[in-house]
Order: sequence, then C-alpha cells, then structure tokens
Amino acid sequence: MEELTRYQENCAAMVVSRDGDELVFWSDFDDNGRSIMSESRVAITDYIAKGEGPWPWYDLRDRRSGALQVCAALGVTPPPWTEPLAPDVQSLFDRAGNGWASVTDLLGKGIDPDVLDACGASPLWYAVRSLQPEAALALLDAGADPGRRIELSARGDRFTTILHEIVLLGRTTALQRALSRGVDPSLRDSDGATPIHRLGERSDHVNPELVRRLVAAGADVNAATTSGQRPIEAAALQLLPATLATLLDLGAEPARALTALLVWWSANVRWAGYRAGDVVEVVELLRIGGAAITDRDRELATQAGHAKVAAALQG
Repeated sequence: MEELTRYQENCAAMVVSRDGDELVFWSDFDDNGRSIMSESRVAITDYIAKGEGPWPWYDLRDRRSGALQVCAALGVTPPPWTEPLAPDVQSLFDRAGNGWASVTDLLGKGIDPDVLDACGASPLWYAVRSLQPEAALALLDAGADPGRRIELSARGDRFTTILHEIVLLGRTTALQRALSRGVDPSLRDSDGATPIHRLGERSDHVNPELVRRLVAAGADVNAATTSGQRPIEAAALQLLPATLATLLDLGAEPARALTALLVWWSANVRWAGYRAGDVVEVVELLRIGGAAITDRDRELATQAGHAKVAAALQG
C-alpha cells in the first residue's frame, strides 16, 4: 500500500493510497467534533476513465481539486471529466437535478436538452430521479431522448436507460410523454431486462397503469431477460399483487412465477415471515391465473415451515 496524496474536502480529511491496481480513499469526516471514518475503493483504470463514482455524476464540485491531486500523483494528464461544465450547462443540470420547471428558461436560450455530462448522462436522467416532475416533463417536451442509454459503471458494462428509470420510479406522466414521442418500450438494459421488468417495489399503486401503457405501446409481457426471468416473476418476487394481476390480465404466463416465489420464500422466511399474508395473496393470484402447483412447490412451502403459505398450496 502506497500513500499518494492527502487533501481536505469540505469537512472531510482525505487520504488516497494505491493498493495494486486499486485506489483506496480514506475519509475522516468531522461531524461537529465526532470523527466518522469510511473507506472506498475503485480500480485505477476506472478512476482515470470516469472518476471515483458512483456513476453517472455531472459535477465534481468540491472534489475537483482533490481529483487533480490524485491524477498528478498517478502521473496522468487530467482526464476530460476533471473539466467543469460550461456555466449555462451546469445550471441546466442543477435545475434538472432539483426538478425545477425553470429549465425552460435555459432551454429557451438554445441549450441542447440532450447535452451530456462527462459520464454520458443527460439532464433528463437527473430530472427523472428528482422529487419534482416539472423539469423532466419540460425536457421531454423540448425533445430530450427518454431512450438514452445510461452507463452505471466506468467501463459501460453495466447500463440502463432513462425509460427504465422512468418506470422504476413510477413516473406515469413522464412515461406517457416518452411513449407519445415513439420511444421503444422494449429497450434492454445490461441484464437484458425491459422496462416492464423494472417496476418499482414501492409503486404497486401505479404499476398497473405503467404496465398497460407499455403493453399498449408494444411491450411484451412475456419477454425474458438474459437469465430467463419474465416480468411476472419479477413482480411475484417483489410481492406486488396489483402489478401481478395486471400482468396476468394482459396475458403473462404464470408457469414459472409460482416456483420462483416459493424458492425465494423458503430461503428468506426467517426475516420475511411477516409478509406471509402477501405471499398467500400472490400465490392465490397465480393459481387463479392458471399456475399449476407442483410437488416441488409444496416441498418448498413445507421447508419454509409457515402453515399459512403451505395451506394456500393445498387443494
């Protein structure tokens, strides 16, 4: 382990060392006199490519001077990501990240709604993830691409799309706008999942609307990921009854979902036992939808040792 540099980052004293092919960042944060220590690691090649992460990000802010010190210690020319964004572009990203409708003021000046940060993400990505909808809707109306691929790793081997994020976060109006612009509802992420695979576990109240809009636009309710998982299996594992019922209503095949649910249940019942009622509800929906109960299913329920769920598989 070789120490490379030290610097101050706001209230944190940073020490950066090299450990083989990795950079090790030690942070000592001063919380009103209380020291909070943390450690993170990143491959040197990843750091040179896109910075410390997590990715994407659009501005180094107070980390810029430290990043320049690290690059100098590594003996590399400062990469493009160390350069600040142009002021108006920076402002667009800031407003988008806060969800502010005032992005329209900057778009009116001619700024490209699909301008990219150093990680290849557009303002729409950050706007969709904000708590207010106005910026995302304004950017979509201005022509921002909802199908843009967003890289979640420095090398781009892990990626999603803005459309996946819209669905994951339950942004119903944004989805309506995106689909009206002709975005492909069957885009794939790095796991081979379509947006309909990525329905949020906290959005069972809006997921049915999202599912119906996606299917109406051409999404396949029986699409399989690279590993073979179908949307109905993902919904069953998240215990989303309203979502599940909608998928079944639209033609999803329940054959493998019941077994997938019971495999999860038998492995997690120790800390998920309080959700037995939800499991029973999903089991009943799958049975009504045509799922056949196998000996393997009954065996899994017996292994879990919860009478309520085991009883739901009888008859």
